[in-house]
Amino acid sequence: FCVAILGSELLLKKMGSSDAGEDDSDIDAGDRRKSLNRQMSEAQRKMSTLPTTSVLQYLAEEEDSEEWPVLQCQNLFILPGVPQFFENNINRLATHLPGASSTLEQSAQVGGSQEDEDVGLSVDQPTQTENQSAPPPRSDTYRIVLSLEENSIVSALNASVTAHPHVSFGSYPIVDDPVYKTIITLEGRFYNGGYTKSSQRLLGKLTSNAEQNAQMQSLFFSKEEMDKNVALALEDLKSKLPEEGIVRIDSCDDLLLSK
Repeated sequence: FCVAILGSELLLKKMGSSDAGEDDSDIDAGDRRKSLNRQMSEAQRKMSTLPTTSVLQYLAEEEDSEEWPVLQCQNLFILPGVPQFFENNINRLATHLPGASSTLEQSAQVGGSQEDEDVGLSVDQPTQTENQSAPPPRSDTYRIVLSLEENSIVSALNASVTAHPHVSFGSYPIVDDPVYKTIITLEGRFYNGGYTKSSQRLLGKLTSNAEQNAQMQSLFFSKEEMDKNVALALEDLKSKLPEEGIVRIDSCDDLLLSK
């Protein structure tokens, strides 16, 4: 991986840097990269780090479109997580892939194939052949609503994520709202090794043998332990965020905001 000059220039231009578009054709590439790095925060430098073999694909038909390009790594396309941007890019990307439009249309009409249902979503859902067990308990959940742009709180959020591996954090930018800019969610993890694909399967292996059960139960947090973990993470993150940027904190993880 490398910090591509193209990625840095694009990021600065999109974020309104005054000199991101200046002509520095006479400057050595290494010096240009250093100059760009000085203009960016740590979070922005991370955002502009692209694989050396990647390509930025501009999918919008309008040449002067303000849309961000899609990052392509060989046969993989990295799409934004914001639902409205994801949907827009999926539709545009389909026009660039032979047969993709008809496949997407057929899937939408029939509600997706059985093969689609079996891919990716079965990690947390035991199959009928596995020992069925009660769903794991959930910890208290919290939602922090911020008036701060997501890119401005990345360093604080990353520090809390690193300090609290037993808590699941979510960060969601809000588009086109004059007050609300970012939502952060926190929830305690049930498996005390952090989340893995085998967490649910481990839970399903609990047996009637008391000794084996005790060993298996040590792999999981109790509801009280999860609540304590998430409460500590919440206080830690609050201490790292500018107080004036916190609009409110709710005991939920709903991404829909009521005015």
